[in-house]
Amino acid sequence: MLLVLILLPGACSPLPPAKNHDDQITIGLEGSPTTLDPRYTTDAYGSRILPLIYNGLVTTDRHGSIVADLANSWKIIDNHTYLFRLRPKVSFSDGSPCTSKDIKATIDFMRKPDNGCPAYGSLNIIDSIQTPDSLTVVFHLKKPFASFLYALTCYIVPASCCQHSLTKPMDIPGTGAFRLVEFARGHRIILSRNPHYDLATPHLKRICFKIITNDTTRILALKKGTVDLVQNAIPPYALKFFQRDQCLRVLSRQGSGYKYIGYNLKDPIVGNIMVRRAISLAIDRRQIIRYVLKNQARLANGLLPPEHWASTQFLKPDSFDPDQAAMILDQAGFPPQDPEGIRFSLSYKTSTNQESYEIAQIIKKQLAQIGIRIDILRFEWGTFFADIKKGNFQLYSLKWIGIQDPDIFHYIFHSSSIPPQGANRGRFSNREMDSLLEESRTVIDLKKRRQIFFRIQQIVAEQKIYTSLWYRNDVVIMKRRLEGFEIYPGGAYTSLRKVKWQDT
Repeated sequence: MLLVLILLPGACSPLPPAKNHDDQITIGLEGSPTTLDPRYTTDAYGSRILPLIYNGLVTTDRHGSIVADLANSWKIIDNHTYLFRLRPKVSFSDGSPCTSKDIKATIDFMRKPDNGCPAYGSLNIIDSIQTPDSLTVVFHLKKPFASFLYALTCYIVPASCCQHSLTKPMDIPGTGAFRLVEFARGHRIILSRNPHYDLATPHLKRICFKIITNDTTRILALKKGTVDLVQNAIPPYALKFFQRDQCLRVLSRQGSGYKYIGYNLKDPIVGNIMVRRAISLAIDRRQIIRYVLKNQARLANGLLPPEHWASTQFLKPDSFDPDQAAMILDQAGFPPQDPEGIRFSLSYKTSTNQESYEIAQIIKKQLAQIGIRIDILRFEWGTFFADIKKGNFQLYSLKWIGIQDPDIFHYIFHSSSIPPQGANRGRFSNREMDSLLEESRTVIDLKKRRQIFFRIQQIVAEQKIYTSLWYRNDVVIMKRRLEGFEIYPGGAYTSLRKVKWQDT
């Protein structure tokens, strides 16, 4: 009740004096990155921050199209050879020049399997890299790779940092608009303006990402004005209160963040495809979307949202049919084992995020209706994510954000992509899938490639490698005086390079 009273509409929230806000911003995060080393970052928290610190040869715009970044131009000489010309006079935040040698050293580091970089699976297609001069890089591929430009969105670091894999993030200069000056994991991340940035100077001198894991504390921090912006980290029930606040602005758009349940396919219970099908039928997604997410999401039928060029329209979201689910478990040889109707127990791992826990509780109740007892195990983000990568789970729930290139299917589902070489966390192995994923990389014709991805998505759905839940809307709440912030795919904070405070 206290929270509701605090959030009731009224006068504008008190702001600190404008002079304290003219050159800095504080952003509330619900979780902490496990690392900010761009060669190893895979979690959403770090991925959203890295575009402010680092650049790739190319990058993607808000619509997912490839655009120049460190590269000034490029030319595809043939389907095995790519030539890039770099922007002149680009420097790292320590003042050292960024040259073709840094490009080569970074990518050579990430394509070595012993270094365990997540980008290995897409960069090992490279046969050799040449640097004819300081501003020219030539890539020679082992075979054609349709997604090679997307692979080159990986971030570049100085060659001096590529001699080993234990460099601290604070000691890895970038070429972005800001530089990392503090990384207190679980507490805060501080960026300051990069004095050697070669493009338009950012209006902000300092960005503080404040880690606030508790939903209520985060809400109150935004209301009190101790944080200036929160993105995709406000409980849906609180949105209507912020929409009435005269000093705050709410931005919202249909999102592509994909929420799913993942399975350990080596587990004797959930490794059974019939069990996974039963679980998928027993979860009432519409109920969760309506009552927990306040309709700030839409049902998902797979990894790619309907508007993606490679999305398949013939796959439908799983229906809610607990009776059919119970029948499937009977057929699978899992009859009730006690008077309460329990068939077996499973552990469900999640983070300490409150909303994720509430959703896990609802799923627990829904699965109990078909005789599956769920034990919810909550961990802080770093421990949770480490367990998922190790395969130390039966069930877990996570989300994929900012998906643009469908080659991500190779990263997630190819048998060679088991962590740390990729994100095949469930240890899925299927010859047809491997063959299709490999073919998808060599086919340039878009129509043919789309058909391959249709079949790939069909296998994912048939095998129930994931149970698809929903695509979450992107929602930002920020001070009304802030201008220039735009929502990027996956919630990247890229637009902070242009954000400024309005004069009062």
